Amino acid sequence: SPDMETRVQDRVHLEAKLRAALNTKDGLFVFYQPIINIETGKVTAREALVRWHHPERGWISPGEFIPVAEQSSLIDRIGAFVLAEACRDAVGREDGARVAVNISANQLGKGTLAQTVLSALVSSGLSPDRLEIEVTETALVDAEAGSIDDLRRIRDMGVRVALDDFGTGYSSLSHLRIFPFDKIKIDGSFVKEAVDRP
Repeated sequence: SPDMETRVQDRVHLEAKLRAALNTKDGLFVFYQPIINIETGKVTAREALVRWHHPERGWISPGEFIPVAEQSSLIDRIGAFVLAEACRDAVGREDGARVAVNISANQLGKGTLAQTVLSALVSSGLSPDRLEIEVTETALVDAEAGSIDDLRRIRDMGVRVALDDFGTGYSSLSHLRIFPFDKIKIDGSFVKEAVDRP
């Protein structure tokens, strides 16, 4: 249908623009969401969030460009960019807080992720214990041996591995037995009323 054709054309154009942005690094930014210890008020970590500003379209939502990146194999390049920027920025912070980087399910199981992480650590000089890799529970639903091997290699370097968005999708406590996670992030929908609802 004409509507489907328009959507396909839009996706192709967006992929081309994203590829160009990755080639020049123009318009790609890494912002940080602080994770704060409630008792001390200190920042213990910062979660790295990739954002894209296109000169004609303005800010493009990650919900729009990340799926395109995952379908077009550009996600590995975005992942490497975010890891490198996040590690470099973390080294410059004097508070010693960790930096957390989200990994797409599409980056797992290829046997290349550990080398990408190692490269970011070495080039930045960041201590491995200050980096935390976050993988969503959804990525583990169809976890193959290669995906778990990738996570083990990363953890063997001294990098922390967190399970993100626990409680959404096909949640199961059995997912917690697949891998010895350093942190489990419970989805916000389960805790947003924790203060008000007994």
